[in-house]
Amino acid sequence: MKKIILLTTMICLILFGNVALASNTYPNHLGGNSNFILIDGHMGTAWYLDRSSLYVEKYAPPQYIIVANVCTVDNANNGSTAIQQVKTYRFFYNWDLRQMYVDRNGNSNWAYLKPLGSWAESGISMPAGEMAFYLAYNLKFYGSQKWYDSYLNKYFSAFEPSFYDIK
Repeated sequence: MKKIILLTTMICLILFGNVALASNTYPNHLGGNSNFILIDGHMGTAWYLDRSSLYVEKYAPPQYIIVANVCTVDNANNGSTAIQQVKTYRFFYNWDLRQMYVDRNGNSNWAYLKPLGSWAESGISMPAGEMAFYLAYNLKFYGSQKWYDSYLNKYFSAFEPSFYDIK
């Protein structure tokens, strides 16, 4: 009897685990439109960078400013394609120092985005800035090197290789 209950419990866990994994996936492109590229997903909400909105405001190597729109889609993990919000982001990059900043209020009020900052610190800004740079120049910015985490005493990549798979 114990074996039957244990077996039934294991089967249920496997089935429910697979359902949970399936419902946490986000489409790489919003509604199949390759202009809307997935940059992050969290608790059912996904953020897509609109490739068609991207423009380079400043090209003065090693400094760059890029502007792009990011769309917020609730319930994207369940197939929703309804855009709830569109926000324009403006990023400043210094390639030599390998530093990325986001303009917090549109007045060049730059806030540094740490390469290994927490989601609370960098939110959607850092992946949006990384993708904007990649789309503009076909180069990884923070993703081009490993970053040291002093707490864990290890080097990490800021982004997985799959982040750049925009096809």
